[in-house]
Amino acid sequence: MKKAFLLLIISVLCIQTNAQIAKKVNPFVGTDAHGHTYPGVVAPFGAVQLSPDTRLSGWDGCSGYHYSDSIIYGFSHTHLSGTGVEDLCDVLFTPTVHSSDYENDHNLKFSHANEQAYAGYYKVIGHNKSDICVELAALERLGYHHYTFSPQDTIALIINMKHRDQTLDWNLEIKDSKTVVGWRKSKSWNENQIVYFASSFSKNIIKHDLKDGKLYLFFGISNKKERVLDAKVALSSVNVEGALKNLSQKEYENLTWKDAKRLSVDNWERALSQIEVFGGTKEDQITFYTSLYHCMIVPNLYSDVDGKYRGMVSNKLDNGANINPIETTSNKYKRYTIFSLWDTYRAWNPLLTILRPDLCKDFAYTFLDYYKQTGELPMWELHSWETYCMIGVHGVSVLAEWMQKGIEMDNNLALNAMISTANMDKLGLPFFNNDGYISAEREHESVSKTVEFAYNMYCIAKTAKKLGKMDVYREYIERSQYYKNLFNPQNRFIQPKENGRFLPNFDPKQIDINYTEGNGWHYTFYVPQDVNTLIDLMGGDSGFEAKLDECFLSKETTTGRNQADVTGLIGQYAHGNEPSQHTAYLYNYVGKAYKTQELVRKILKTLYSDKPDGVCGNDDCGQMGAWYVLSAMGMYPVSPISGEYVIGSPLFDKVIVHLQNKKKFIINSKQGKNTMYINSIKMNNQPYTKSFITHNDIINGAELTIEMSEKPNYEFGFKENDRPKSRITDNIITPVPYLEYEGTGTFSGKMNLKVNYPNNDLSLKKTEYKTIDSTASITFVNENNGIKSKPVTTTFYSIPAGRNIKILTEYSPQYTAGGDNALIDQKEGSNNWRLGCWQGYWGNDVEAIIDLGSKKNINSVGGRFIQDQRAWIFMPLYVEYYISDDGENFTLLQKVDNTIDPKENGVIMRKFATDRPFSARYIKVKAVNRKTNPKWHLSPGEKSWLFTDEIEIN
Repeated sequence: MKKAFLLLIISVLCIQTNAQIAKKVNPFVGTDAHGHTYPGVVAPFGAVQLSPDTRLSGWDGCSGYHYSDSIIYGFSHTHLSGTGVEDLCDVLFTPTVHSSDYENDHNLKFSHANEQAYAGYYKVIGHNKSDICVELAALERLGYHHYTFSPQDTIALIINMKHRDQTLDWNLEIKDSKTVVGWRKSKSWNENQIVYFASSFSKNIIKHDLKDGKLYLFFGISNKKERVLDAKVALSSVNVEGALKNLSQKEYENLTWKDAKRLSVDNWERALSQIEVFGGTKEDQITFYTSLYHCMIVPNLYSDVDGKYRGMVSNKLDNGANINPIETTSNKYKRYTIFSLWDTYRAWNPLLTILRPDLCKDFAYTFLDYYKQTGELPMWELHSWETYCMIGVHGVSVLAEWMQKGIEMDNNLALNAMISTANMDKLGLPFFNNDGYISAEREHESVSKTVEFAYNMYCIAKTAKKLGKMDVYREYIERSQYYKNLFNPQNRFIQPKENGRFLPNFDPKQIDINYTEGNGWHYTFYVPQDVNTLIDLMGGDSGFEAKLDECFLSKETTTGRNQADVTGLIGQYAHGNEPSQHTAYLYNYVGKAYKTQELVRKILKTLYSDKPDGVCGNDDCGQMGAWYVLSAMGMYPVSPISGEYVIGSPLFDKVIVHLQNKKKFIINSKQGKNTMYINSIKMNNQPYTKSFITHNDIINGAELTIEMSEKPNYEFGFKENDRPKSRITDNIITPVPYLEYEGTGTFSGKMNLKVNYPNNDLSLKKTEYKTIDSTASITFVNENNGIKSKPVTTTFYSIPAGRNIKILTEYSPQYTAGGDNALIDQKEGSNNWRLGCWQGYWGNDVEAIIDLGSKKNINSVGGRFIQDQRAWIFMPLYVEYYISDDGENFTLLQKVDNTIDPKENGVIMRKFATDRPFSARYIKVKAVNRKTNPKWHLSPGEKSWLFTDEIEIN
């Protein structure tokens, strides 16, 4: 009874607000399942993300919070939203009532019944020895803690500098009786993260103690009048002085909790009310505004109030620096951080160009600063550290889109930055640029990289054309067509190639190393810059429509490796991850807009909700939310650089978008019971028959009046001129030739080759046949209308006559390297084991018998192995070699021990070779797997991998 009474008192003390839209946000959406969001507070695009931490590690702990947990470790000040890798959660504050008991558990037990959050406000009542009410608010550069204690409790606080990530160094200092400052350097996804903080308290510190990276602060005994402790915290990437400047901004002087909460919520009310929605269900409105909220919590402000920020260390220079240089922005813009570009270039960035062109200008300047500091545009930047996560060079994509839409920047510098980035010696770009595609044996995720690089190149071409650089335009418009070199005209899939041929036994359902978090279905439709050509390649409108139908109506499940990101499935379509999120809108390009309308409404209604598990995949810094916001409004940018938004199925009776130019973009679409279809549209009271609108239509303040219907209007968007268009017509490339042959590219005796030379439409122009009888490299070139293709060079390996191998243990179907002969095929795998050229044994030893065909004199035999301990791949404990003349009775020749430290990081290759000449017909190799990961490993006790390649016999 006493506990219930205290809970009631504490709840009454929580200040109420009259915010309307802010309260429609449910920050718990995405905190369950795999959404990876956090429920705490942050100002719109603010520098401080203040939130409870309930999880210390793991994929579902990326944000530091998961809805299934029941313990709060404290409240830290930096958080990632919706990512697939964990980091941040810096400077943990834990309110407590018994801090002098250092060995005791200070975590707060909580239940969701005593937890509340909406935009700008978070509250929880946690229990340890007694109840503590924690309320949080955030302003642009400030996090505000408001703690209410039970009477007679000791008011205390722990500041933990060793929370979660590996702490490399730290410092704490009590400046005066109400001020604590410090800094922390840590290593995780960002391997060189530094954060400084300054905090001020509403009460005097009467006692303190420091133990193992934790500062214990005591503020006295709670009584009826003084039961509250407030803490204001500011961060800086530069130094403590910067954090103190941020903390002492004029608007933060004399700031009370009541003021902080009001301002925190009001800031969100203003930000979210830029879009007003009317109609729909209560769930629809909560889902909409929560999605919009998720679009506005990243990127985060990174420069201090004086304009300083910690810059990038160039990834091209080996200068030995471990502290990033301090840079200063101009008064024209602010520096931002956390750009998840592979995710957000698709829908989030186009949405921001509508809502916040002012921020897009800041982002553009941020990108160009990044380029000046590193020579590259960002890929996945995190607190001035380039993680090189994901694929493509989508700093190019978004910068080009901003320029096309008139965002202020140095245009010539921007083009130079795009070109420099597109020619990096990373991610397979040299193969793409030189060969016209990426071959599977040269780079993992080759298909995904090829198609996304092609879109990046198109963005450069558009930029060059806008700036009158026609030589650059012609070069990059050709590169933007390289996806054609992976299009298989026989099955009409964009498919991996290896050594000049399309990989045999292709299964488009299979998730494997040729794709980035996806399969052949997801990436075959990814040609946003040239959709109409893709339609032609698939046999025209009917063929393309049939292919889409097959994708969405498939009853089969995905195959291959387990990929947690591939979620939200409709047939083979996966909405929970980015690669195929545009696909439902492609029906518009063949005049079947009603099919887009059906699918979009299904996704809106079944793959999102207002519940904690209401995001069907990682929210990915707002991309999932942006898809919902734009689609609920009735449109989606299939090709963001085009400035076109393909029309889908609007969800609300009315949407008003308040633009920064003071105009309004309005969508009227009065809904009925089952009205998912569009019957007709008027734009500015004039009949409008197109199934797309443009960015200029929107920013000029168009008003759409859409008549919705329960039945499809097959005529809407059907005519050729009413469909969205996406076709490359300049500098059409000649596609490369492709080969057909049996086996894996290794042979005994002779190898027969069939070489196919395609026309520009990929129909077959001619074929030729070749026979080879020894190891050889051959180059093929196609030519159409005097234009030559990129050369294709293939290599074939002859296995010595009579030699064969029998594998006695089981290798993984995921890493076969082509089968049993992989260990004697004369091909050596590179240091990139992901390419599939290494044979993988999961928890198994390697044991094999090689038959040389006859007894031979041998100088040495040696098996090649590779180690990458972070990927659970270790050297064998030892390798034993046995010899025999009859294949049954074997004698130990030599045992070769491992000398590589299993803790050594990076990729290491070693040959375990004998040093004793011998004579034998049969050689047995046994490499002993350690079976499980060591206790010190990140994943102790899990099965370990043993990867082997060529067994060299000299």
